[in-house]
Amino acid sequence: MPKKQTPAAAKPRYDVLVADEYQRDGEPQVNWIRVGTAWPHADGDGFQITLAAIPVTGKLVVRLHRPKEA
Repeated sequence: MPKKQTPAAAKPRYDVLVADEYQRDGEPQVNWIRVGTAWPHADGDGFQITLAAIPVTGKLVVRLHRPKEA
């Protein structure tokens, strides 16, 4: 029997981010840059990740997508 597919709208979206750390007036700052998206597999054991850029640091952060408030 084939697995039942979950509609895309029912799956949560995750943002794939890179933390660009820098100093401003001697204070550490972080600029979060979205470089891709991730969608959970139907079985819950992994993610499908699509990247638009690859970080030079090799470090990625995956966070649940939260739309910006107007």
